[in-house]
Amino acid sequence: MKRASTHWLIALASALPYIRIVKNWAFFLVLSLQAADRLTATGKVLDEITKQPIGNATVMVYSAGVKTGFDLFCPTCYVDCGKRAATDENGEFRIAGLSGDLIFNLLVVREGFVAKMVKQVDPAQGTAPTTEMKKRLAPEDASQTVLGKILDATGKPVKDALIAQQDVIFDQGRMFGADDQWIDPISVSNALGEFEMSFSEKAKAMILEVAPRGMAPKMVTLDTGTGRHRVTVTDGAVVKGRLMNGKTPVANTQLVLSTHSRAGGSVFKDVRIGTNENGEFAISNVPAGRVWDLFPAMNALATMGLAAPVTFVATEDDGQEVQAGDIQVKPAHTLRGRIVLSDGSPIPAGMRLSIFADRVPDRQTVDLPPDGTYEFKGLGRGVYSLSPAVKGYRRDNPDQQVEIVIDGDRKAYNLTLIPSSGTAKR
Repeated sequence: MKRASTHWLIALASALPYIRIVKNWAFFLVLSLQAADRLTATGKVLDEITKQPIGNATVMVYSAGVKTGFDLFCPTCYVDCGKRAATDENGEFRIAGLSGDLIFNLLVVREGFVAKMVKQVDPAQGTAPTTEMKKRLAPEDASQTVLGKILDATGKPVKDALIAQQDVIFDQGRMFGADDQWIDPISVSNALGEFEMSFSEKAKAMILEVAPRGMAPKMVTLDTGTGRHRVTVTDGAVVKGRLMNGKTPVANTQLVLSTHSRAGGSVFKDVRIGTNENGEFAISNVPAGRVWDLFPAMNALATMGLAAPVTFVATEDDGQEVQAGDIQVKPAHTLRGRIVLSDGSPIPAGMRLSIFADRVPDRQTVDLPPDGTYEFKGLGRGVYSLSPAVKGYRRDNPDQQVEIVIDGDRKAYNLTLIPSSGTAKR
């Protein structure tokens, strides 16, 4: 077995509870891998203030992604997800038997501390960055806290689900975001499926995203207080389709599934999935009762000079299989131009320019050379906005977006930046 191909082969009976097998979609079980493919994640957990080691903290592989190419299934469905270890008296941990083809997100949990996610850990690159945990301040009032219990459709507790804040509801308004004001920015359900989320002020209710591994995430609005709410999670729906260029499959590229409504407190994280050699894709664990935007990522198709319009899909019921059909790509457009500094200076090193799609959360970013020339390929017909990031310079009207209509190739779209306040040359 070639090492490069092992990342897309699912895995072992222990992973099956978290994988929704999709009809006519080939998921494979791997009972063993070459020892050379298996690595050990190591690291250390410390108290953020005292810098003392934290023993008996649980470090768990929450999700993973491939190092090269695109994931063919959900990030929490890999066999390595769920593997865990406890820190020793020196705060050190070791999680053995991990795939060398993957990069991992580690979830660190310890009673009395705020849970923390450590992202993009690659055991092949050595020890993970030291994790510093903040002590959890107990809320003073029950109206600062939501208590919950997560159950599956059969009534069994769901452990290791990640609960993230979305919104806080007060008697006279709402507050979206405000990460630094949460006592618990994230929480994790225990073996009984129980969790608690607390805010720094008294509140009426909270909007939370409950994300169990290998199941559909769910957005819930729960009242604060001493009562424990029951939250039932399900497998969700499946969205299937095929990316085609005429009669030719478009293999090894990436589709994005994004919530159509972007209203605060209702937006799920984007799902990114790859196509197989036949151009097919299957997105499992999609929440029911929503409309979704489905589109190929610009970066994935740009090198091919292709693009595709947004496909709208609706998931109505749990267990539903939604057929998006054949999504046809077509020749894309190219935008070229130059970022010019009004004082005649060259563009400093490390500066960038981004282009954003108007209707979906998709973008491309390029590094700017000293002469400021740029090129974006893979643009479908539509409205885009340009966002330059050049230190010490700004647009003449920074409060207004630079919007541009793309309905063909554009070869000389230039944009002039002026020095920011106090940076003009003398």
